[in-house]
This record gives sequence, C-alpha cells and structure tokens, in this order.
Amino acid sequence: MSQENSHFLEEMFYPKSIAIVGASPNDPESGWMGRLINFGYGDRGEIYPVNPKATEVHGLKAYATVRDIPGPVDYVVFNIPARFTPQVMADCVAKGVKFVHVFAAGFGEIGTPEAKLLEQQLLETARKGGLRMLGPNCMGIYCPESKMTFNIDFPKEQGNVAFVSQSGAESMRLVFLGQDVKLYFSKVVSYGNAIDLDAPDFLEYLSADEKTRVIALYIEGVRQGPRFFAAIKKCLQKKPVVILKAGLTESGAGAAASHTASLAGVKSVWDAFFKQTGAIPANTMDEVADIVQALVRMKPPRGRRVAVVGRGGGIGVIAADICERAGLKVPPFARETRDKLTQLIPEAGAGVRNPVETTYGMGGAADFYRRGLSIVDEDPETDVILIHMAIDVYGSRTPNLAKLAAEAAATLCERVPSLKKPVAVGLFSGGHPDVIAAVTAARDKLTGAGIPVFSGVESASRAINKMTNYYEFAGKQG
Repeated sequence: MSQENSHFLEEMFYPKSIAIVGASPNDPESGWMGRLINFGYGDRGEIYPVNPKATEVHGLKAYATVRDIPGPVDYVVFNIPARFTPQVMADCVAKGVKFVHVFAAGFGEIGTPEAKLLEQQLLETARKGGLRMLGPNCMGIYCPESKMTFNIDFPKEQGNVAFVSQSGAESMRLVFLGQDVKLYFSKVVSYGNAIDLDAPDFLEYLSADEKTRVIALYIEGVRQGPRFFAAIKKCLQKKPVVILKAGLTESGAGAAASHTASLAGVKSVWDAFFKQTGAIPANTMDEVADIVQALVRMKPPRGRRVAVVGRGGGIGVIAADICERAGLKVPPFARETRDKLTQLIPEAGAGVRNPVETTYGMGGAADFYRRGLSIVDEDPETDVILIHMAIDVYGSRTPNLAKLAAEAAATLCERVPSLKKPVAVGLFSGGHPDVIAAVTAARDKLTGAGIPVFSGVESASRAINKMTNYYEFAGKQG
C-alpha cells in the first residue's frame, strides 16, 4: 500500500480482503473469482466467496452470507441481481464492511419508479451504516499494484496513468488502447450511476496519489458542479487532466440519460469550463490515449513549431497541412540547418526546407536518423520533431522491408533519448500483412523504449497541439 496518501479511498484501492457475493462453482475463469485469483490478489489479501448454495468456489471455502465470514472484510462485490442487493447491503453494514461495489445494473438508469426507489434504499442503508458505495451499474476497480482487476486480460504491469470513467466499456477500451503502445495504468475506476462515490471523490484522491502522473476522465454528467470544478482545479495544480465529455450533442445527451441517469449539460458551458480550468478536451477515446501518451512520453515543448521528418513528396506536403490544421506551425528551417541537411541528403529534389526527406528509400531512413536528427534538433526555428516513418508505402516485395524497418526503429531508440526537443513518431499501418507486421514490430520496439507512437501524422499533431495548449496554460497560470 502507498504510504503517501491519507485519503479515505486509499483503503478501497488497497483492500486487505475482498468478498464476492454471488460467486459460483460454475463461474468461468473470467468471472469475478477467477479474475482476482489469476491476477494474484490471493497473494496479498483474503478472498471470500459468498453463496448460500455452495461450500467451495475455486478451491476457497464459501460462506452463506457476508455476516458469516470470520475475518474483517474491507471490500464487497455485489455480483447478484438488483432485487437481492438490499439484503446484502444490510449484511455488509452489520459486518462492518468499509466499501461495496454494486456491479449489478437495473437501478436509476432504467428510469422506472421502482428502480429509482431501490437505488435510494441502497444509498440510505449504506449511509446509515457508514460504508461507501461504488456504483451501481459499474465495473469497479483496476489497480495493478494491489492486484485488483475487473477484466482477466488487463495487463499486470503498473504505470503512471489513472482513468476515472463513468462507463465500464470505455474504461476497458482505454486500458487496451494503452496496452497496444505499452502505456500502463496506476488506477482505473468505473463508477457508473455514482449515487454515492462520484468523480470528485476520485479526483480528490488522485490529485495526491504519487503513483499517478496523468489523469484521464470519461464523464457523461455531473451532479456536484462546484465540487467537480474544484476537484479538477486541484488536480491541475499538480498534473494534467484529459477529459472526454460525452453527451454534448442532442443525441448523445439522450443516450447518456438512459445509460447512467446523467444530465449531460450544455456544450457552451463545457467549452467555458475547459477554457477556465486548462483541462484538456478530447473527442474520442483514441484521442484520449494519444494525448495521454504525449503527456507521459514527450518533454514539454518550447512552442508549437514542428519539424516534420520523413518520406518526401506528397506525404510530406500533406503532413505539413495536417499539422497546420491541428493548430501547429511548420516553419522553414534556419539557413544553417538547410545547408547542413543539403550536405547530408544530396539527392536531386530532396526537400530540406521543412518537411525534410530522410531519403527516397526505406534503406536510408536509419542512416538519416543516425546523422540527421541531431541537425534538426539544433534548428532554432522549430520546437518539436514529428517523424513519419511511412513504412506502409512500401509493398510486401520490398527487399528486406522487415529488417530495414527494424533497423530504423532501433536507430530511433538509440538517438531520441539524447535529443533536446520532444519527439513523436507517426506509424501508418495498412496494406499487405507483411507490411502491417513490419509496422507492428517497429511500434513495439519504439514504445518499449518509451518513444510515443501514433497511428499517423493526424493523430500525432492533434495530441501535440493539445499537449502544447496545456503547457502554455499551465505556464501562464504558474
């Protein structure tokens, strides 16, 4: 357990014992019991299956009720239909449980009077009993350090990104998007209807969490506006916050109401919120992953002037246009920079103005990275280096494509750490399976070395622009 954070939620992310109500001998390995056991929680805490019709689940003694468990219970998962939750909540209060996670749906989000009444009944019982509730209608907690997970396929590696999500599906999506580029998490929480614990609680906790460097947030609606605003401001004093705010269109607002019973809010209000706080807005979960990767893996840029390095011709021209449309600048290199690059790239027609062409063939990319990146790094007219490797433009019959791509990636891994400017790499993936395999191998090598890799120039430039906006705002505020 972390020794630095005294917030009450520390015990929820690092419980010493977990009970699963509704655990069954027939549950698959991917069920709640299997997840905890296979993820290694049993090596650090007690797991108690609760099922009145079972004596043993996954090799562990089962108990008829939470009250029957002999030892203390910190955290209880309600893996049962909604109609059974009031009695289980009463059992948890009697047992002195600290936290409960109501996994079940069928509460306020379905909109019926009966469902809303059931939700209110749960909340009143929890508050009278002094315990805190996560949910209902949520996936719960993923914390690699404490061996908690709600998906059996989540990575066990611990990272420095936290994600607070009103949606369970989106929480899983971001974890897997991160896994693709070896970006790992400190803590993820899916909080659903949030009738008790809500986004401000988690933000207040994460603002002081030394294991977390960047916070991402998916929200549909906010119940406690002033408190939410204050919690965001508190986080942003210490670390960046990336927010995907859903439900800003008429259709999206209706979907949000039926999903988690949330009132989505007005777009103009949220535009003002982002402008006032410096929180970073994202439009898709893919963009959240891109912005987070830029924040975690790129040095803060001095400005928004980009040096574009890569395959020339139309690809370079389009890359410059994309950067400009994203809010970045692609200025000409200084005369001294262009003179040095001309000596390095003697091919007729090769561009050295910015964008700069590595060479006309994949075989020369590694050589340019080895000798030319330091020249670009010293250019006084640019602040960020964006490399598009363009492996995808080569056919499967290109001699030694996989080897050449691997050599280029290895050279970047060798050179990038010594550069003063932040570096991003765009890697398009398409075409023949052999080309896709070469791109994937290059991506794995680069991300394994901590170099940010994006699906192309467009996603990279958007992330760089929003990262730069954040640092500019933080600098003005500081």
